[in-house]
Amino acid sequence: MQQFIAKIGKGHKRTKDLTWDEAKESMRTIIESQATPGQIGAFLMAMRIKTESISELASFTAAARHYVPPLKLPSPSQVVDVPMYGEKHDTCHAIVASALIAAAAGAPILIHGTSNTAAASTVPDILQQLGISITQPVEQLTQFQFAYLDLETYHPPLAKLLDLRHEFGVQNLSHQVARMLNPARASSQVIGIAHPPYLDKMIEALHMLGTPRVMVLQGVEGAPELSISTATPARELRNDHITRLMIRPQDIGLSFGAFQAMGHSSLPHIQHTSIAQQEAALIRQLLQNPTQGDYRAWVILNAALLLYAAGKASSLVQATPLAEHTLDSGMALKKLQALTTQSSLSTETLDLPTETVSA
Repeated sequence: MQQFIAKIGKGHKRTKDLTWDEAKESMRTIIESQATPGQIGAFLMAMRIKTESISELASFTAAARHYVPPLKLPSPSQVVDVPMYGEKHDTCHAIVASALIAAAAGAPILIHGTSNTAAASTVPDILQQLGISITQPVEQLTQFQFAYLDLETYHPPLAKLLDLRHEFGVQNLSHQVARMLNPARASSQVIGIAHPPYLDKMIEALHMLGTPRVMVLQGVEGAPELSISTATPARELRNDHITRLMIRPQDIGLSFGAFQAMGHSSLPHIQHTSIAQQEAALIRQLLQNPTQGDYRAWVILNAALLLYAAGKASSLVQATPLAEHTLDSGMALKKLQALTTQSSLSTETLDLPTETVSA
């Protein structure tokens, strides 16, 4: 481990990338706790300063995958892998409602991530507020085409590395590895990143690992979400070819007004409730009463992205009407009702008039 730290930590002019085998061995040493805490911290911070090469990212991920078996699913080739690692502070999670719509339209969606007490709201918090179990990913994905997987249960050593963010104050290479982990070995992945260099690095690394289809986005707050207020830079791997994209909502035919990305500060106030409860209520309201508006357009845009990634449409333009029909027909509401642990949806909604969509 000392040799690896010395190789990557010599400064900008003298630092060198690790070979494939060196990167694999360093990740193995960390995961198996054969390195000291000081060595692990030094290695992670030195790598953050140097930044990972394409080969290092691929090798770290391959090494991490070695310690956990893929989820046993009947049709993993049809699943869309959607990692959620990072914190949202200024916007709500459009991906939750979008994933429910995509699943209702026939695209199996697996979201994976971790709980985070430092964040105001996380995906598992929102799902629990909706009444959706987060402890049975295989069963839910098989039966309902929608599931959440907790990394702390699936890959505890990797989740432990993610927790170091609270000590370091910044992300480390484990966040990129977790995004690329693909627990189901799904044929399609939709990944959000915050830092532009990872657009090219991550798509190339996943190409090395043999993933057939990937969309990497510089998404909203680093999440796998397209923005509806600005163009989203993206890279797509498809048919063994990588394409540079700039995705604009107006090119897809969605109309929107003075959109503010549904920041937490703009969520309708509900007294004595958490941000996660407010987000859950907003999702229920959308599925029960899919009126026109910017939030609806944002959710539809990202549902179209997931449907396109699943191969349910040949383009985002063609996927958009499918997403709209799934929402407007009440199919997405039925999906939520099927997933919830309650016999019917909670009647608690936002302080706005609603009406239930007829089946």
